[in-house]
Amino acid sequence: MFKHLLRLTLALTTAAGLSMLALIAGCMDSVADSREQMEMVLETFPSTVEVYEIPASRGVESTPRPGNAEVSEIRGASGLLGYCVESEVAGRSGPFMIRVLVDPQLVIVRAAVISYPWSHGRDVCRSTFTDQFRGRGPEDSIQVGEDIDAMSGATISCNAMTGGVREGLKLLKQFKSKSSQNQQK
Repeated sequence: MFKHLLRLTLALTTAAGLSMLALIAGCMDSVADSREQMEMVLETFPSTVEVYEIPASRGVESTPRPGNAEVSEIRGASGLLGYCVESEVAGRSGPFMIRVLVDPQLVIVRAAVISYPWSHGRDVCRSTFTDQFRGRGPEDSIQVGEDIDAMSGATISCNAMTGGVREGLKLLKQFKSKSSQNQQK
């Protein structure tokens, strides 16, 4: 009981701290984004203590990040819990944002559309589509029509998200490979 109360207090304190910092900086949009990210991370990895962005220059300097991808490490008291990749992908109506949470072995735990401002193709946001990514890793093909079923009326957006998920996993695999090489030196 005490452990759960401590986690909840820590999570609320972290979320409040992030919100206050963004508010002071005058970045109301990033407050909402940070809060939503933290809520999703805590739902998926309840023992999260911190989430911090990996700078673009760390690990994969030679590879441009797809869709301005932001990569974060998710850590708990026991160490690395996983990673979060957020990126922009382009559907038929325009760009939208996705978030992919993976475990330390780069297996997808959760994938979601976090911002879809268009009316056409909104079914890409449905859990019946996004849940298909669970359990997949960087060695899986992750192709619409093969192992991922598209949503009727949202085929282009489904292809865009699938490509974004695949690219995010590829980016994380390169990062982990580069990090292992650096640790061995």
